[in-house]
Amino acid sequence: MTKVKRWIGLLLLLICVLIGIWIVQDNPQEVPVTLLGFHLLQLPLGIWLLAAFLAGSVLSYLVSLPGSLGQRAQARRLQRQLGLADSEIKRLESTPLKG
Repeated sequence: MTKVKRWIGLLLLLICVLIGIWIVQDNPQEVPVTLLGFHLLQLPLGIWLLAAFLAGSVLSYLVSLPGSLGQRAQARRLQRQLGLADSEIKRLESTPLKG
């Protein structure tokens, strides 16, 4: 199953690269960009579009990272508690009943 996921991921990456090349080819006109008063390089519009998309993707990933790390820590903590509960159940099942 992991090989299938890897191939699907590679296929999606290839599709994204081809779409990126297509966007750059369809938008060759150079445009000046001013960001917060600073004049940046004059590059083709397609490159600026891809740079903006990439910057947004990276920023989105960085914003979601703390929540994801918190969920992983909570999952590990719950797995540990589950293991302790299972071992306690096994211990209780193995002790004879008094009565």
